[in-house]
Amino acid sequence: MLKVSKALVAVALIMACVASVDAAEKGAKKKKGNRKQANVTIQALKLPETIELNAEQKEKVEALKKEYTPQFAALQKKNREILTADQIKARRAAMKEAKDAGKKGKELREAVSAALNLTDDQEKQMKAVTGDIRKLNGEVVGKLEGVLTADQFAKIKKPAKGKKNKNKKKNS
Repeated sequence: MLKVSKALVAVALIMACVASVDAAEKGAKKKKGNRKQANVTIQALKLPETIELNAEQKEKVEALKKEYTPQFAALQKKNREILTADQIKARRAAMKEAKDAGKKGKELREAVSAALNLTDDQEKQMKAVTGDIRKLNGEVVGKLEGVLTADQFAKIKKPAKGKKNKNKKKNS
């Protein structure tokens, strides 16, 4: 009789744990869904703190954000849909591990890419979406150039592509 009651208590505890974990995961999924909607950042519009905008410029930058955020959100959604749930988990884990190891830039991207194990089809889709994002970013930068003064625009960080070229020249 004692063994049966211990077994019932153990089963009840396991069921309680499973129910709480399940509820927590559902809550986390809801939060993540909301976070993704609100967390669309347009890299080209992330201006350094050293750039001070006047009221008119702030208004124009906000208008650019409103205009382009839905397009970037759609591309991010498309990018997420390419990967499986396991690949998304692997990407997060690889990203965290690489950052903890102090990797940045190309090293970071390579570590994450290796962890994904993309199929050829997924790789093609990812390249297409990445190309669309770069094209859209270029469009935003072009419009931003018309909003900022030449001095302000000169303070914007240049894309990583410029850094790669400098490194190639140094290594040659």
